[in-house]
Amino acid sequence: MLKDSNSYKSLQKIINIITFRDIPLQKKFLLFSIGSLFWLMIVSGIGLTFMFYMDSSSKKMVEFNVPHSKTVNLLLSNVREICVAVHKIIVSDDKKVAERNHEKALLRLRENKDYLKTLLSGGKITHVSNVNESNAFEFIIPPVKNPEQRKIIESIDKKIDLLGSIVNDIWNLKNKPFSGSRVKEKLTEYDSLVIQIERNLMELLNIMDREWNDFSDYMSVRIKLAIMLMSIVLILVLILYFVFGSLISKALQKPINEIIHQIRALSTGEIDLSKKLEVTSKDELGVLSTEFNKLMDTISHVAQFKKIAEEDDTLQDVYNRLGKIFVEELGLKDVIIYEVFNNKKGMKIVYPEELEGVEANCSMDIQLDSDLCRAKRTGHEVSSLEYPEICKFFMNGDKHSHICVPIMISGNVGGIVQFICGKSVNCDLDFQNRISRAKQYIREIQPVIETKRLTRTLKESAVRDALTGLYNRRFLEESYENIVAGTLRRGKSLGLLMCDLDYFKNINDVYGHDVGDVVLKETAGVIRKNVRASDFVIRFGGE
Repeated sequence: MLKDSNSYKSLQKIINIITFRDIPLQKKFLLFSIGSLFWLMIVSGIGLTFMFYMDSSSKKMVEFNVPHSKTVNLLLSNVREICVAVHKIIVSDDKKVAERNHEKALLRLRENKDYLKTLLSGGKITHVSNVNESNAFEFIIPPVKNPEQRKIIESIDKKIDLLGSIVNDIWNLKNKPFSGSRVKEKLTEYDSLVIQIERNLMELLNIMDREWNDFSDYMSVRIKLAIMLMSIVLILVLILYFVFGSLISKALQKPINEIIHQIRALSTGEIDLSKKLEVTSKDELGVLSTEFNKLMDTISHVAQFKKIAEEDDTLQDVYNRLGKIFVEELGLKDVIIYEVFNNKKGMKIVYPEELEGVEANCSMDIQLDSDLCRAKRTGHEVSSLEYPEICKFFMNGDKHSHICVPIMISGNVGGIVQFICGKSVNCDLDFQNRISRAKQYIREIQPVIETKRLTRTLKESAVRDALTGLYNRRFLEESYENIVAGTLRRGKSLGLLMCDLDYFKNINDVYGHDVGDVVLKETAGVIRKNVRASDFVIRFGGE
């Protein structure tokens, strides 16, 4: 099982490499383009190589075979002209005509000698179509390299020498009387030699034609081979494009679809926050999936935090939990939470609890009059990072910077969260990112704080006397067991003092109940001022 797992991981690693899964998207598309260009160059290279090869081979063949064949045809034409000229010498009775044909025969013989020499060594061929040189052309030929052809050319050259000797003999005998029989003998010898020369020249032409046919067959095979090779490469390229394109498309499409699905689920509230996206690459999509998982973790943690806070017993527990998140989870070490009183006239520090009633980072004046606090008054975030000395009640502004975020409750400011950092050295981008995360917790906790404050208000209204503000009889009935148990646990004593107002009924009867209420309020105030903060003053009933 472990071996199969390792094999799968190795295969997955190879797929990641060939599909560029772990490199940035820009480089991924760049490499894919380079790969496409590479295969395009391969196909083009095969085609161009073959074209150059064909051009070179054809040019070479044309430069050798064509001029050689042309020269052999000139040789053959000259031999036939010589044959005609010789026969005219014999049959002509006009000495000038015979002499002209003799000169023509000798000219063509010299030309043939030159042509044969040029075939063997290479050079320029100049052909004159008539004796007066009124129509001439020339071309360059390379030397013949085929041993068989060179042997035939050398044989023809010797026969041309012999043919020239016979032509001269015929001319000399023609001018002598009673030499008819000898002329016939020479003519017979001449005709036989011409037949041999023509046969040799035709053999040369056949060899050259065979070479050209062999070359044509060779080029035909090479063309088919090139077409087949280009087709194979093209098919291979298409297969690779399809395979790699599918793999790359899948590698891009899968995480994007998963993120889209999660976002849609998040928008409808049907998302499972514990379900994470699978991070299969290290490119931008992998980073996006990782960051999305972090976002889901944050949302899950915030939602869980809100649920736990809702189950806390008191509002102070909620403040402590919120402060603990800032300090321990987000690393915001210097945090103060203020609570604005319900009468909106003052505010106090509720976290850390030990700073309650103490002048902390801001002047004590804001605790006495909450409207002096800029964040409370405006209901907007106040930051000295962008605007130093924005709040004149913040102390030590030359050493520290602050960000004050209001806690909104039913459209009003119910509290202030103050974050402190050093000057630009510590107030970096990471700090501001942590502040952004802290705001998420503040937004989520606002309804919980509102509920807890409302619950506290309702509870206080149930255990306090509305007229005097003292605890009522219900408070005593609910709390006396805890008070007695605490006293016994500490080994202390408990005192109980009961007071009654004399003639209170007469005050109501004579001055009215409004005056009686004033007497009760004043009496309650006097008692409160003369007892300790740890003592309880309770209106048990009546006066």
